[in-house]
Amino acid sequence: MASGAEESGDDLVVGRTNTSEDRTLLLAMNGGNAPGGYGEDFVLNVSTQDDKVLVANPHGVDAIHAKGTVAFATGGSIGTIPAGNGIIAQGINGAVGYVHEVTRNKPLENSVGAGLLGVGGVESAGVFGTGQNGVVGYEQSTGRDLAFETAQRAGVLGRGETGVTGDGANGAGVFGRGTPGVEGRSAEGPGMLAAGLTGLIATGSDGPGAVASSAREQGAVIESVRMAQLLLVPLRISGPLELKRSTAGELLATVSTASERRGIDVVSLWFCKVGGDPTESNWVKLA
Repeated sequence: MASGAEESGDDLVVGRTNTSEDRTLLLAMNGGNAPGGYGEDFVLNVSTQDDKVLVANPHGVDAIHAKGTVAFATGGSIGTIPAGNGIIAQGINGAVGYVHEVTRNKPLENSVGAGLLGVGGVESAGVFGTGQNGVVGYEQSTGRDLAFETAQRAGVLGRGETGVTGDGANGAGVFGRGTPGVEGRSAEGPGMLAAGLTGLIATGSDGPGAVASSAREQGAVIESVRMAQLLLVPLRISGPLELKRSTAGELLATVSTASERRGIDVVSLWFCKVGGDPTESNWVKLA
């Protein structure tokens, strides 16, 4: 049985291990028998017959494995040789990937122009990343900051004039889940800026919807042009003593059950002077 290539200049042999002391180039050229020019839109196609092949072990068969060198010290004047990449791709999109169930979309590829284009399915991610930071992205004119990257542990880490931008076509532009769901910090300006028909909606399932604090100035400044600056959505309880626990400094709006029976919502405003459970708290009715 034939062995594979053993040195530069030998023929490649399929199904065997081929070795060489030099690089191998596969170069598409004009000419040949194809009328009108090159016959296909690829240079090399690697696949399996009918997309299926039996294997000795229970795993799928990958089309290509590529592994670059690891960093290593030569012990000479060259010093340490850095690690190499598995794949370098350059084109209108550097690399394009589709999950199996999605049909290739050439118009999409031509319209994107990205270093990496990933197309997922109904239950598959287009691009998935995992690591200390799952995905790291920089705006083109922003220099890389290794100290910033090292200090973070994020699913998506972005840096630029705008770090991360989200535009929700049918839902939230940015959705966050965690403790807290969304955190904003700024050395000179607002920690978070919200603008819209409704600037910000904050809901707490078992705690405050929003907490605003400041070391030297107001914790929050609320400004409005044609409407009230603040709306407290009243709780439909008879009074603050129905709360499980209170905190000094809280404002509470309530709608009493008695007024509801008359079919008219009459709201009361309360201020908590002493916090605690209903046996400890002290509330003053303001209106």
